[in-house]
Amino acid sequence: WDGGAGAEALEVAAIDPLVVDPSPVLELVGDPAIETITHAAQGDLVILAHRFSVRARSLWDTQIAAAFLGYGDQIGYAPLVESVIGMRLEKGSQYTEWLRRPLTDQQLSYALGDVRYLGTIRERQHAALDADGRLQAVLEECDRLAETAASRPPPEEAYRRVKGWSSLRSRPLGALRQLAAWREREARRANRPPARVLNDRSLLELARAAPVSDDGLRAVRGVDGGLVRRHGDVLIRAIREGRDDPPERDQARKPLPPQGEVWAAALHGLVRARSLGASVAPRFVGPRSDIEAVVRWWIEGDRDTLPDLPLLTGWRGDLVGDAIVSWLRGEAALVVDADSPGGIDLQPR
Repeated sequence: WDGGAGAEALEVAAIDPLVVDPSPVLELVGDPAIETITHAAQGDLVILAHRFSVRARSLWDTQIAAAFLGYGDQIGYAPLVESVIGMRLEKGSQYTEWLRRPLTDQQLSYALGDVRYLGTIRERQHAALDADGRLQAVLEECDRLAETAASRPPPEEAYRRVKGWSSLRSRPLGALRQLAAWREREARRANRPPARVLNDRSLLELARAAPVSDDGLRAVRGVDGGLVRRHGDVLIRAIREGRDDPPERDQARKPLPPQGEVWAAALHGLVRARSLGASVAPRFVGPRSDIEAVVRWWIEGDRDTLPDLPLLTGWRGDLVGDAIVSWLRGEAALVVDADSPGGIDLQPR
C-alpha cells in the first residue's frame, strides 16, 4: 500500500497457508517497523500468537479506530467499507467451506475483497483521529488488543476473561472457573480461539443453570447436540466440582455496599454520556470493573491522592476522569441535558 489517492490497494495477494509456508508473512506481522492493518482481528491474533508464537507489534485495527469515530462498538467490515469508501462488498462466500481445495474463483474474490480497502480506510481514519486528538488513544487500544491476544493465563484463571464473570455468586462462579478452564484446554488442543469452542454467553448460562443431564445441557442456548455428545460428561462434572469448590473472591471483587452500588450506577451513566458525546464507543472508555475500582477507592482509599486507575489516567482521565472526581467531591452535579448526545452532563455547584 503506498497511501495514494486510489481507494484500492495497488496489489492484493491471497496466501494459502495449507500450501505455502506462512513464515515470511508472519515475520512481517511481528516486525515493529511494519504496520499490520486488520479488522476485528482478535480471533486471528490469538491463532497467530498461540499457534505460531507471533505477536503483532505495530497493529492498526479498523474496527477499533471506527469505535473512536462514532461508528459504534463493533461495526462490521462490509458496512465500514460502504460508509467510508462507498463500495458494497459481496458476502455470499462468507460461510462456504474454506478448507476444501481448490478454492473457487468466487471464494478468492471474496477473500481479496476482505482486505482490498483496508489501506484506504486506515489512511482516512488516521487523518481524522489525528485531527481530533484521539490518535494516541487508538494506538494504545490496538496495542492492548495485540497484547491480550498474545497472553495466555493458566486455564484456572481463564474465567476472569469471560464477560460478566464478576456478576456471579459463589457457587456459579466456581462452576464457571471449571468450565472456562475446560474450554481453554480444549481450545489449545484444537488450536482454536476459546469462543469457537463455546461462547462466553453460553458458558455463563451453564454456570448459572448448573444442568445435571445431557438434556439440561442442550437446553442452554449455544450448546449443540454435537458438543453434548463429545463433552457432556466432562461439562456436567466440571459444573458439579466447581460448585463444590468455589474460588475465594479477592477484595477487588467483593460486592460493593449499597451506597457504592448507587454511586457506580450514576458513574456508569456519566461515563456513557461523556463517551457518546465524544463519539467513542463506551466499552473502550469504562467497563463496569473500572468504574467499581474508582468507587472502591472513594470508599476505602485516600481521597486526597488520585490512584493510578484506568479511568483516572491518560486519555480516559481527560475524557471522564476529571468529571468523575469532581462529582465524587461534590464540586459538580449531574443534570439532565436533552441537547447532549448522552442526555446528562455535569454542572458546577
